Amino acid sequence: MAREQLSNGVDLLWDGWLNGFKTLQSLQDDVQKKAFQAFTYQKELLDSTVATLSAMEEETKKATQEWQDKVQTSVNGISGNTQLQQVTTWLNNIQEINDKAQALSWKPSYAVLDLFVQSQNHLESTVKAALEQQKQEREETLHKIEELTALLKGAHKDLLVSVGV
Repeated sequence: MAREQLSNGVDLLWDGWLNGFKTLQSLQDDVQKKAFQAFTYQKELLDSTVATLSAMEEETKKATQEWQDKVQTSVNGISGNTQLQQVTTWLNNIQEINDKAQALSWKPSYAVLDLFVQSQNHLESTVKAALEQQKQEREETLHKIEELTALLKGAHKDLLVSVGV
């Protein structure tokens, strides 16, 4: 009876130690999940920013086209072929300048966003690879510790038997 109680005490001691280690493993898994969630949130934010920028660009283009249409309608009301040609040439020049100005104003924003997206993707893949490697190492370590715990339990019990307890 006393020997059985000691054996159970040894089991409790080493099982408690092993469970503490498993709890630590679980906390590390939770941290890893939180890291992956952060990348998901960042990706959603970048996607939303790109969509907003695209919508702003489309609205700007639409407003510019409306302005051009109104000016063209007004110009069509001008009489005289020479004046009409001059105004049409002037409008074409204005349109060309406007197109270049819009391209120049939107291009840096898209370049910065593209850089953020590429950086985000690179960081995410690097962190995921590192976390996956850590997870594999934790699993291998846990397996080895479980084996060690079983050996230590047996050795502890054998030691108690050999000292006559």
